[in-house]
Amino acid sequence: MDPEPDLPTWLADRAAAPHWRRVGFRPRFGLCTPLASVRSARDCGVGDIGDLEALADWALEAGASLVQVLPVNDMGTGCVPYAAISAFALDPIYVALDRVEAVRSDPVLVRRTREAGARLNRAVRVEFEAVRREKQAILAEAWTRARGPGVRAEVDRFREANPWLEPYALFRVIREAEGYRSWEEWAGRMGEADRARVARERADDLDRIAFEQWVLDTQWRDALAHARARGVRLVGDVPILVGRDSADVFGHPELFRLDTSAGAPPDLYAADGQNWGFPTYDWDAHRRTGFAWWRARLKQAERYFDLYRIDHVVGFFRIWTIPAGERTGRGGRFVPEDEREWGRHGREILQMMLGATGMLPLAEDLGTIPPVCRETLRDLGICGLKIQRWERDWDGDGHFLAPADYAPLSVAMLSTHDSETFAGWWEAFPEDRRRLHEAAGFPGAAPDRLDPGLHAEYVRWFSAAGSVFLILMAQDVLAPLGRLPGDPASHRVNVPGVVNDVNWRWRWPVEVERLIEDREGTARLRGWIGPGRHDPSPRPRQHDGTR
Repeated sequence: MDPEPDLPTWLADRAAAPHWRRVGFRPRFGLCTPLASVRSARDCGVGDIGDLEALADWALEAGASLVQVLPVNDMGTGCVPYAAISAFALDPIYVALDRVEAVRSDPVLVRRTREAGARLNRAVRVEFEAVRREKQAILAEAWTRARGPGVRAEVDRFREANPWLEPYALFRVIREAEGYRSWEEWAGRMGEADRARVARERADDLDRIAFEQWVLDTQWRDALAHARARGVRLVGDVPILVGRDSADVFGHPELFRLDTSAGAPPDLYAADGQNWGFPTYDWDAHRRTGFAWWRARLKQAERYFDLYRIDHVVGFFRIWTIPAGERTGRGGRFVPEDEREWGRHGREILQMMLGATGMLPLAEDLGTIPPVCRETLRDLGICGLKIQRWERDWDGDGHFLAPADYAPLSVAMLSTHDSETFAGWWEAFPEDRRRLHEAAGFPGAAPDRLDPGLHAEYVRWFSAAGSVFLILMAQDVLAPLGRLPGDPASHRVNVPGVVNDVNWRWRWPVEVERLIEDREGTARLRGWIGPGRHDPSPRPRQHDGTR
């Protein structure tokens, strides 16, 4: 990636300036989606790494130079990307089977893969259990065909270069043998000798898992090169917390406070607060290692991404910490407890993250945020988020702020994966849509439903945001293109705090190949966004970035 050295004077001396020079501080348009949600004619019931290449191709046609995906680490047997069983390993569900040499060179596996894809792609949503079962079986067969000296040598080199791989593979093997029960139920009787015995007895399973990760890594690196060659940057997502039942907590319990869990305090929306069940960090333990685990985690992510979203960035300043055994968030407290420590605490961690890689971080700073958090982000040169529906004059009459007035050092979005889509919000909040319609200056009364034409006009209106980056969720692009039929609520990715069989399973109703072929549609999309976000020459107005 060639550096783009020109920076506004107010940004040139910030800690993130070297990271900005890699990407360039200029207006960009981007698309965001869970990778699992992407649909193509060639995949097997779930978006995969091959679809990531097609997504970059569509982005290029649409004038976008950023493609953002939600976390892609191994989710185990689940489907929640923020509850992975490894902070390092990619999820095997994302492997592009038709690009695995041992699959495409075997007529039997080629036929099986195509049949599986035809069957699984009939589902409206992602059927994670069925997809995992089918893809894991085909990958296992691919390993039996591929494990000759040449591939073994490549896999062995990958293992040597990735010290997280062996502990992760062993964790998976033991966890499977233990019926996927939490490691806390069996770790006490699984000493070093027992683990060594399992490693000997299940050596082929460990080899297979290493093969999977090597394939995933190779495919993702190819996809990253494909995107970069087209001028498209990939944006990842690093969750702040790690699942309790994960290889990381199992392997490094000393780095976590297992007598606590993270959550949120009681508020107007949740009288009991929230208990997320994730352990909090023992930051003193991390300091003693020079934050080695965090640095290694970010270096691994840098293999796959140019930029990354920092999930729940306020948690690095202070996090709601709940004693073990509590079911709700009522009994928690903020840690650090001393509010005067929050700024120093968050700054130290963010500076460590900036020093760990060349990736440009983008901070998710939504919710109740103490002023010191956003002050620190601005001082370091890190973007926060501007979600249109929540950018209002909360200290006054609550009117919507004009997107053109958003600070340049920000990412503008119409919605997020945890919120209603823009069309869904429009239908769910009549008074808010009325006020927005007036504020945006559109004639007439706000209709009950947002048709594709009016939706497109709102995208055009929002694209004038002062933010350096404009990133739209896929739904907020597909809807104005007329590609999102039915109830807008059915296209929501996730409803936080709700456990059901719908969350995280949303899938595009249109194949990405059809979008690439639709030159008229991509031309319309480019027109809504305007040339300023896909022409390298314009720059955001000179501004101190702090508004």
